[in-house]
Amino acid sequence: MRFGISRCYNDTIMNIQNLRTFVIAAKLENVTKTAELMHISQSAISKNILALEEEFGIRFFDRFGKKLVLNDAGRRFLQSCERILEETDAVTKDLRHMSEGGDNIIRICAMSMEPRLFSCMSMFRLAYSNVEFRIDTLSDSSELPDINKYDLIIYPDELIFLKFKGYDFYTEKYYFAVKTDCSLAERVSVPVRMMDGLPFVFLRYRTEYEYPFHVCLAQNVRMAHVHCVDSRDPHLRLIANGIAAGFVPEGSAEIYRNDKRIRLLHLTDDHFCRPIKVCFKREKHLSAIAGAFKKHFLCYFNLLT
Repeated sequence: MRFGISRCYNDTIMNIQNLRTFVIAAKLENVTKTAELMHISQSAISKNILALEEEFGIRFFDRFGKKLVLNDAGRRFLQSCERILEETDAVTKDLRHMSEGGDNIIRICAMSMEPRLFSCMSMFRLAYSNVEFRIDTLSDSSELPDINKYDLIIYPDELIFLKFKGYDFYTEKYYFAVKTDCSLAERVSVPVRMMDGLPFVFLRYRTEYEYPFHVCLAQNVRMAHVHCVDSRDPHLRLIANGIAAGFVPEGSAEIYRNDKRIRLLHLTDDHFCRPIKVCFKREKHLSAIAGAFKKHFLCYFNLLT
């Protein structure tokens, strides 16, 4: 078989199954392992890859027995395949969702909860009475939400969310949380200088500390100890038991207020506020009703530029 650019790419019709085979083979670099993972024969794996190479008129692998090693063309093609499969999977989910009668559902991930969100939703239901809202609150999650799963995501403008491209939404303030028998609990508000010498607890997302930790460093707060947790529950427990003081965003304050052992104090330093953003699933993947809600949302909160 001769390999050469013998076809016009406009005439190329790629088989999705062949693309999946190629991507898995490129990751595993082994025909046998690829066949085991995909539950098909080794000859089928080789046939699928060969079909792609014939279609494009170029080899993607250097072969050493059953071992496959991507060459330069293969590495470039792999990047394109991953994008194509990502798009295909997203469209498939949307179409399946519509075929099951779920095109009236709007999925929201709120990593911070703006109270006016519910009034916005209520106004939208006046025009779309059959809409169903599904809201996940991931305020203490250490995992990034998947934009392909949600129609919109409300998230803090912090480094770990840098890959999201969204609109500036609102500014969320923090409270200072202490145990009720702490001397500071007698106060309504607390300045930065009165935090010196206290032990602190901070949430950590993967390797990144929550926003107030960086503000404390910038404001030269002297911390006696720093405790690190990855969810709200241990964060609350450390504060309630007097082991540490901590910072609580306004959207998560209710669960702390419900614990009689904790007192939430206002912070006099305006630096203890975090910007909140909102991003939407790509326009072509939004259902008709989700697209209408996006326009309503942006208009309601005056986010259109």
